[in-house]
Amino acid sequence: IGSGTIMAAEMAMAHLPGLILGEAVATAYGVMCQPNGPAAAHLAPVAHAMTDVTGFGLAGHLLEILDASGVAARLDLTRLPLLPGATALAAAGYGSSLAPANRAATIGRISADDGPERALLFDPQTAGGLLASVPANQAAALLATLGPGAAVIGEITAGTPRITLPASPDVRRA
Repeated sequence: IGSGTIMAAEMAMAHLPGLILGEAVATAYGVMCQPNGPAAAHLAPVAHAMTDVTGFGLAGHLLEILDASGVAARLDLTRLPLLPGATALAAAGYGSSLAPANRAATIGRISADDGPERALLFDPQTAGGLLASVPANQAAALLATLGPGAAVIGEITAGTPRITLPASPDVRRA
């Protein structure tokens, strides 16, 4: 997560102390070039819902799943697979031109403090990974199969379709 922010910072020729933007861009390109087919093949037999995270960002795509299923979700920002440099760039105010519209589409449906990690929930991904809802008792085995980059980022809960995040997360990443 964070490719839109990284690409926006690249277009703006951002300079942040301690961040080599070219390395962040190269990493983002590498992640975006990974095909989703193999992961989808492992997830599809057990997933209750699955989508690729693209233009609507993680929040938009998760809310689509929640709306279709009539449930809510609790996310753990410390578990989000953020690209290196994305949090620092979001904290410095960089973001995709689509992020404000993505944020506006979720008004009143996400309860959390503002911060760079929360901002990255609205970050449109050029070629994002997969978001899948799988049974909790199968998550560990799937993570082992999927390998690096795969993460359990939260849980589905009962309730009106909305996303809840812990208050004031301390998950700053460079």
